[in-house]
Order: sequence, then structure tokens, then C-alpha cells
Amino acid sequence: MTLWSLTVQSVLARPRSWVVGLLAAGAAALLTPGVSLMGSIHDGTRRSLIESGAGDLQVYAAASTGTPQVVVGPGGVPDLQPIPDYGALEPRLRDLPGVQEVVPLELGMGAVFRGNALDEKLAVLREAARAPVSEERDARLRRLGEDLRLTLARVARNADRRSEAFAEEPAFADDLRVLRDAAEPAFWERLTEDPQGLLEVLENRVARQAGEGEELPVDYLGTDVARFARAFPRFELVSGQLPPPGTRGLVMGHATYEQHFKHPIAVRMDTLRRERERGLTLAEDEQLRTLVERNLAEVPDLVARLDIERATALQAGLARVLGEPGELESLLARFLSVDDANFDTRFGQFYGELAPSLPLYRLKPGDVLSLKTPLESGTAVPVRVFGTFRFRGLGGDDGRVNTMSVVDLVTARHLSGRFTQAQQDEARALFETFGMEGEAMAPPESLDAFHPPDIVDAEAQTAHTEQAPVFERARALPETFSEDELSRGTVLQAAVVLAPGASAEDVAARMRALPGGEALATVGWQEAGGLLGGLVVMLQAVLLLFALLMTSFVALVAAGTLLLLARERVAEVGTLRAVGMQRREVFTSLLLEGSLLGGIGSVLGAVLGAALLSLATGDGVAVEDGSLQFFLGGPVLRPALSLGGTAAVVVAVTAVVLLATLVPAWRGSAVAPIEAMRKGEG
Repeated sequence: MTLWSLTVQSVLARPRSWVVGLLAAGAAALLTPGVSLMGSIHDGTRRSLIESGAGDLQVYAAASTGTPQVVVGPGGVPDLQPIPDYGALEPRLRDLPGVQEVVPLELGMGAVFRGNALDEKLAVLREAARAPVSEERDARLRRLGEDLRLTLARVARNADRRSEAFAEEPAFADDLRVLRDAAEPAFWERLTEDPQGLLEVLENRVARQAGEGEELPVDYLGTDVARFARAFPRFELVSGQLPPPGTRGLVMGHATYEQHFKHPIAVRMDTLRRERERGLTLAEDEQLRTLVERNLAEVPDLVARLDIERATALQAGLARVLGEPGELESLLARFLSVDDANFDTRFGQFYGELAPSLPLYRLKPGDVLSLKTPLESGTAVPVRVFGTFRFRGLGGDDGRVNTMSVVDLVTARHLSGRFTQAQQDEARALFETFGMEGEAMAPPESLDAFHPPDIVDAEAQTAHTEQAPVFERARALPETFSEDELSRGTVLQAAVVLAPGASAEDVAARMRALPGGEALATVGWQEAGGLLGGLVVMLQAVLLLFALLMTSFVALVAAGTLLLLARERVAEVGTLRAVGMQRREVFTSLLLEGSLLGGIGSVLGAVLGAALLSLATGDGVAVEDGSLQFFLGGPVLRPALSLGGTAAVVVAVTAVVLLATLVPAWRGSAVAPIEAMRKGEG
């Protein structure tokens, strides 16, 4: 009690020592909300990943060289081996205590080829040709055909200019002749009698001469789509429907649908609106003005892709909106020349008046895509798009996680090139038929093993036969599959969703204890998040570095201040030693002084930091940026004050001040009484 009394009197008598307490208060006031925010970010990212496909655990084959992920990262798709006998393993995993759901997954990178302007016009012509024969159908065919003939005439003129500048390839000379013929009215005389035959010629011989088109990315997760939608509460269907049970199909990520399958002019208009809502203006932001300029540069391509019906309707709509007639290209350029004064009006008119006449989306629910894995060989796999979805509250149409699509596992296996179980059984039967018992035990796992590239010598064929070559029609994939085909096929990874309160470590240990569990490995949600999960670790490292810098500053300044105060107290220390106080008691008194300053300062700072956090956030902070929504767990950040984190800050800051007091206390207590009294008299 005497030591504490002396310590309190010494602190009250020397206001300069309060600097140490103020430093401790400042450090605690900054670190308390920082720790709470970091905890909220960590918890938000954890919930985002767990509720959007990663699950609490990811199970995969221990023999794999990569680790499972649910979002394609810079390194591409991880190298995973199929889980041994997954069909028998899955029920055992689902029956484990603490496991709520098990969802098979397969991550893949897909791509869709988008045709050129002629492909789009030919699609409209083919749709018209499928209508029942009537005078209205024939009139529409002639109208669309004349518009397409004029387009082909422009393509033919461009081809002639290229042939004059470059040596013409002999292999394409015949196609160029067909293109020139298609630009003449005589070519179109049989359109109403034989539209399909005419379209075959145009699609196979003419369309490619207008350009190669482009590839659009469609990254996907192969899964049991219905189970995926039930297991992850963030799943939200935006348009269309889920594929019926047992039906091959794809539900596209709505961000991919909006970014890659929407017309670029509409995408830029959406971006302009989004940025203006954040406070930017066209007058001050050069990037926004660049988007307007890119829209104007896109006008000729848009006009070239429009069929005559849409072009006529769009021209009438533009004349009505702008209040004067004119050519389509000039009217569209005038309309898209937006500024801050007219943007909101033009944006509303774009979607309200013009969008029905535009090819706003390159596909719609119900269309069939030819999906292919860019890095794999093999043919494209046709799959029907049943709808679009997003993960609720995780970034909207500009969020990275919402670019992922989900497709049925059967289609994903075909895209990967691996054998299905039925194909493996068929391969074994073939090996046994030919007496290859050794190979029958391990048939190839890749479809490419039985599909070497075909090299056809066209000249040799025509030299030996006068008949046209007969090509075998590829067998189309069935649109449906059986439950046996789904369950017996290979699976690369599986997301395990735990029941509330279950421990991921305990469940992982139970998995390894299963028969054959030694062949399994597990990773948590953070590893499965790949780059997204790694960013949380980076944020934690940044906060830790900030805390270390802050505490180092507090320690240095506190140590310097206390050393100065110790030098001023030499006479006092000598007097205390002269009246009988031992050195260890003086040392303890000085340590108590530092701990008192640090403790009171850190407590007051923590209270101040908690008050500032409550005032700054209130009921929550709106998060508008799509990427931040993912890391913060939704569109509203509600940081909660962590009592454990606050206590840790108080203890850590007090400990830092106490450590900083050690040297001044040791040096102050080491002064001999007679020397201290002599210096005091001086």
C-alpha cells in the first residue's frame, strides 16, 4: 500500500509523466476500432465464402498436387485427382455428426465463341425460315434477305480490296467466288423455296469471311445444381429457372451475363450511371468521357449487326426521342453523345424507348451454348442456359464472385475430357475383348486417348473417288441423365457445410477416421477462397504491421520520457534510499508508476475508441463497391465491438508501457544514496 501511495503521489506531482498515459490512450483509441474492424472483415469474408460455394470444408483426394478452390484465380484451375469411390463415400460423409450437407464440385474455365455480324443476321434469317410457310413469312424472308444481300455486297467489296493488297490464298478462292455470287440478286431468287439450303451455303462458305468473332469467358462450377442452390443461402435466382432434375443445363452467373453477353454500349451506359451515382461527373472525370467516346466508336458495328426490322424500329425510336428524322447512324451517334445535363434522361430513354429494338443480350434463358474449355482439346459441349443467378449481397453485377456459373456435373465431366463411369466400363469391355487384361484394369481416364487428330488428305481422296466424302454425324449428348450416371461419375472436390456450432477440426478428424479416409485431404474456407481468401490474410498482416509500428512508437517515446523523469528524481530516490527503502522497492515503485500510466491510459483510450466506433458506424455503414461487399459480408458493414479484442488491446498497450519502463526503473533505482543526495544538493 505504501508503494502504491508513493506511486500515485509521484504521478500526480509530475504532469509531464502524463505524456506516457496519453500515448497509451492514443494507441488504444486507434487499435480498438481497428481490431473490431479487422474482426468484422474476417467474419464477413468467412460468411461470404462459406455461403457462396466454399462451405466450411473442402474435401479432395490427398494425391492431388493442387488444393481445391471455388473461384478461378491467376493460376487457373488447380490440379486435382478424382476422389476415390466418391459415390460410396458421399453418404458416409453426410452421416457424420456435425455435417449438414455435402455438395460435389468441379471448377472449370469455359469459353463461348461469339459469331460476327453476319452470324447474327443469319440467325435472324434462320428463325424466320422456321416459321410455317405463308405469304407473311415469304415477305419477311425477302425483306431480311435483301438487307443481308446489301451487307454481303459491302463484305465482298472489302474482300476485293484485301485481295488486291495481299496474295489470295488458293484454299479460299472458291469461298470468295461464293461471296461475290451472294451479293447479286440472282443468288436470292430461291430464298422462299429453299431457305435452309441457302442458309447452309451462307453459314458454311460466306459467314466466316466477315471476321473471326470473339471468345467470351464462362468460368463454371460443375455440381448438382439443385443441391447447390439449397445448400448455400446466398444463392439467388435472377432470371429463368433451375434445370429440372436429371437435365443437363447451366445457370449463368449474372455478372458474366451482364458484362460479357450484354451489348457493350449498354454495359458502358450502366457503368456511367453507376459511377455518376458515386459522385463522379463527365465534366471532371476523363475515364467517363472515354466511355462515351468508345460508345460513339461502337455505332458503326452496332448498325452493321442490326437486321432491317430492328434497324427500322430503332431509327423510328431515335427520331421520336430526338425530335427530328435522319440516318440511323447519325441519329444514334447524336443520342449517345451524352453529358451531365442530359445523361439521366438519355439513360431512361435508352432502356425505355430503344432497348426493345436493340440486340441487348446475345442470348436469353432457353438458348443453347456451345461451351468449351479453352485449354483442353476436344469438341464443344452444347448446354442449355436455364437462367441467371447471383450470390445475394456479394457485389451485384460488378462482383468477382458473381461471374461464376454453375453447370450440371455430367456436362462438367464432358468438358474436362475425363471418362464417365459408363465409358470406363465400355473401355474395360473392349480391352477384355481384345485380350488386353493388363490394360483392362486401368483404362485411360481421358477421352482424348481414343480421339487422335484426324488428318485428311483431300487431294488423295478426290484422286481415288469421284464421289463427295461422307462425314459421320457426331452423336449429340443427351439432354438428360440418370441418377446412376450422376452418382457413379468422378468428382474432384466436395464442399462440406457444417451444422451450427460444429467444429471444422472435429469433422475433418472424423473424415480421416472413415474407411479409406487416409486417401482424403481437407482445407478450410480460407484456402478454398484462393485469391479472395488470401486478401484477408494480407489485411490481417497490414493491421498487425500497423499495430507493431504503433506500439514501437509508444515504447520509444514512453522510455525516453521516463528516462528524463528518472534523471530529475535522483534526489528523491536518494532520500528514499537514505531512509531505508531498498533498491528493489524503488524499482518496483517506478514500475508501478509506468503500469499505472499505461493501464489508465489504455483503458481510457479503449473507451474512447469504442465510442468513436459506435458514433462512426451507427446502425451500419453502406458499402457500395461490389468487391468490398464480398470482403465485408454484404452491402452494409456492421462492425461489432469485440470484448475479447478490446481486452487484448488494453493488456497489450499496458504491457508495452511496462516493458518501456524497465530500463528507466532499473537505472533510476541503481543510484547510490550518498551520490543521489550529493547531486540533489548540487
